[in-house]
Amino acid sequence: MNAQALSGLKVLEYGEFVAAPYCGKLLADLGADVIKVEKPVTGDRARENGPFPKDKPDIEKSGLFLYLNTNKRGVTLDLKKAAGRKVFQELVKWADVLVENNPRQDLLKLGLDYETLHEINPKLVVTSITYFGHTGPYRDYKGCDLIANHTSVEAVLNPCYEVYNEDLNPPMKLPGHSGDFLSGVIAAINTMSAVFAAQQTGLGQHIDLSEQEAVASIVCHEIGDYFDAGITYQRDRKYRWEESPKYPCSDGFIMMNIPFQFWEGVVRMMDSPEWAQNPEYKTPVGLLHDHWKEIQPRLISWFKQHTCAEVVKRAMAQRLDISIVQSAKEISDNPMFEERGFFVEIDHKKAGKLKFPGAPCKFSATPAQAPHAAPLLGEHNAEVYGGMLGFKPAKLSKLQESGVI
Repeated sequence: MNAQALSGLKVLEYGEFVAAPYCGKLLADLGADVIKVEKPVTGDRARENGPFPKDKPDIEKSGLFLYLNTNKRGVTLDLKKAAGRKVFQELVKWADVLVENNPRQDLLKLGLDYETLHEINPKLVVTSITYFGHTGPYRDYKGCDLIANHTSVEAVLNPCYEVYNEDLNPPMKLPGHSGDFLSGVIAAINTMSAVFAAQQTGLGQHIDLSEQEAVASIVCHEIGDYFDAGITYQRDRKYRWEESPKYPCSDGFIMMNIPFQFWEGVVRMMDSPEWAQNPEYKTPVGLLHDHWKEIQPRLISWFKQHTCAEVVKRAMAQRLDISIVQSAKEISDNPMFEERGFFVEIDHKKAGKLKFPGAPCKFSATPAQAPHAAPLLGEHNAEVYGGMLGFKPAKLSKLQESGVI
């Protein structure tokens, strides 16, 4: 079997919930040896979040945790105890990368600030993910995905936007943990950039990632419009679904972009109805500005008379920009995902067989590794502490009895 793209990279993950674990997962899925450090007894707080099978909470069966921690080894360690911090320092000596998302003040209290870690391992790349970064007036503020969305412009633009007016809906964040996941992706990219630099220079560095800035980076166009032209975008109550590119069919919705240059194709798709032959529709201004309010209801009426599949077939024949609006259930049955092997099955010791999204890209020479289930709490303590670090059985027993691991 071919080596994976990141085979040989040693990553220590001291983080929980979403952002840092997702960064670690992206590295692990591409072959990095990721050791996840969790608190004894309770573990990562993601274990407390569902969904759970049959809605029965179980720290070994959290759908969120099981997805975020595939292909990792897992150990338990109490860093609030001096003995635990000594063990952690041994893991730091082993690692090429440390990914963490703990409050800055907590790291300082534990003596795990970057300067201390750099002394222990000068080649170490430390990626710190916090909501406001390690500098600036908000550096010690608490945060969450909700706060990252609302302090970064993103929330005021959802689910759609128009230029500012006086009658506005309240801001809305994207669903799920979008800000946390996005931060994990950006963290993984920048971590690998620092790894390449460390391979060239022999020195690691600190990556200080702010989730607020990570989310703001995806709305850079709207922020740029403010700096350039003083335009403030907001979500507009008057922006109705009928005015969006989402159209209702007899069995669902399709999204279809209809710029002026595609209008003739749209007309042919509809079998060239007489109303669409109006010569006043032959210019961009006439079509999309002067007459769009009378055109849109007719389009909606036509779409409602056809199924999604029928519309897509007709639209594709005209090379139009179109897609069916799919739910998670519909995606799970989509032949495109099936053909590309996007979904993977994992057999977990406690949760049983599970299906998850797999790697979103294909490497021709160094493919993502076959997925392994997320670790049970402390599953690899003996393997890591005894086998890798060489602790004797007596020491392991003492660490366990004292609650350090």
